[in-house]
Amino acid sequence: MGATLDALHALQVVERRLGALRSKIDAKKRRVRAAKRAVDKQNLLISEKQAAGKACQMEFDGIDLDVKSREEEMAKHRDALNKAKTNKEYAAILTTINTEKADNAKLESRQLELMTILEAQKAETDTLIEERERLEKKVAATEKDLADTEAACAGDLAKLTAEREVAAQGIDPSILTTFDRVAERHEGEAMAEIVAVNIKRNEYCCGWCNMSLTLEQVIAAETRDEIQNCSSCGIILYHAKSSASA
Repeated sequence: MGATLDALHALQVVERRLGALRSKIDAKKRRVRAAKRAVDKQNLLISEKQAAGKACQMEFDGIDLDVKSREEEMAKHRDALNKAKTNKEYAAILTTINTEKADNAKLESRQLELMTILEAQKAETDTLIEERERLEKKVAATEKDLADTEAACAGDLAKLTAEREVAAQGIDPSILTTFDRVAERHEGEAMAEIVAVNIKRNEYCCGWCNMSLTLEQVIAAETRDEIQNCSSCGIILYHAKSSASA
């Protein structure tokens, strides 16, 4: 490799180490985000269950008021029954009372159903709340783990960042921009070796994506001190035979 590719290869060594540290921290951040999403999902389940319980309680309370109102009416009708003067009047009032009794029986039956539903919903809500508490503890644990990891890696990150700045000195800004863009796309890896699949048949592939390379690309990477990108993945190519010194 020429001076430019040698410099890029040296930069890649530092970039790879930086990428490993950043990946380690990013993995911890993903765990924190996943733990928080689990809490948010649990909060939604709790809200839905509480809303259902509230609706059930409102129906129960409405029936309770209706039953009490009907009982007051029945008391009036019983009083009227005692004061009935004719058999026809007595029979009409008695029919009304019996209808009210039947209606109240249905309402009270529904109330019993609602009580069973409310008890089940409360138990389910309590279980969901307990699970949320466990998930919140997990969030706290993952956040602490992230903070500890960031603190432990801070020194190495600062050191490697300084090394990267030194390694980047002297590299043409446009080439450095290309390097950074490729590295960002490939998790810190900006360069990959050209792999010989079958030398006799001039078959080569990219060491990153394993896609075939043309012979012209291989020759250019070996003989020219300039960036050659894989046409498939865009990574910067270098020839394995030319990289021994690096």
